[in-house]
Amino acid sequence: MTGLMHISDVVISPPDIGRPGRDDVTVAPRSSPLEWARRRRTYREEAKVVAARERAKGRLHRLGEGWYVFDAPALGVDAPDAFLAIGPGGLFAVTVRSQGRHVVRISGAVVQIRGQRLDYMGEARRFAGAVSKALTRTAGVNVPVTPVLAFTGSGLMNLYGLPKDCVVMPYRELDHLMDAYGQRIAPRTVEKLASVARHPATVIDLRLGPVAAIGAGN
Repeated sequence: MTGLMHISDVVISPPDIGRPGRDDVTVAPRSSPLEWARRRRTYREEAKVVAARERAKGRLHRLGEGWYVFDAPALGVDAPDAFLAIGPGGLFAVTVRSQGRHVVRISGAVVQIRGQRLDYMGEARRFAGAVSKALTRTAGVNVPVTPVLAFTGSGLMNLYGLPKDCVVMPYRELDHLMDAYGQRIAPRTVEKLASVARHPATVIDLRLGPVAAIGAGN
C-alpha cells in the first residue's frame, strides 16, 4: 500500500550530546580574543618568572652536596620567583628578578630600571624577614636569614652605593657568594634547619604572614 509507514521505517536520531543548541544555558561562553590574549600573556610571564628562578637555583648545584633548596611556594609564600637556600654557609632567602637587557641602577636601597624606582630590595628583605621569624618560632632559637636580590638577564648593573642588609648581584654569582661564607654551620645543624623549614608549623606561619602577598613580575 502507498501512503502508509511501518514503525520499523521510522528512524529516531539519538540526542545530540556534546553539541548543545543555541538555547542551552549550560554552555560556557567562549572567551573573547582579548581575554585569550591576556591569559596567554599571563601564562608566558609566569613561565618566564619560574624559568628565571630555576636558572638561579641551577647555580647552587656547583656548591656540591650539603645544600637544601626550598621554593617559596612550597613554604606557603606566593612568590614563584623566590627560594630559600640552606647550607654550610648559612641561610639565604633569594628573590630573583629579570632585568632583560636593561641597566639596573642601585643606590643604597633604591633600585631603578628604565627610570622606574622598584621595591625589589624591600621585597627581598620582607621575604627573608618572614622566613627568619617563622624558622625562629618553630625552632625556638634565633635563625638569621640573609636576603639576596639576584638579577637575571644580560643587562649591566651600576652601583652608586652598596645596599645595607641585602646582597644584590647577578644570578651567575650566587654560587660564589654562598661559597664565600665558608663552613659556618655544621652538616648536622644544616639538616636540622632544613627539617625546620619543611615543618608544617613553619609553612603555616609563612602562609598566614604578610609576605604571602608578595607577587612576581612587578
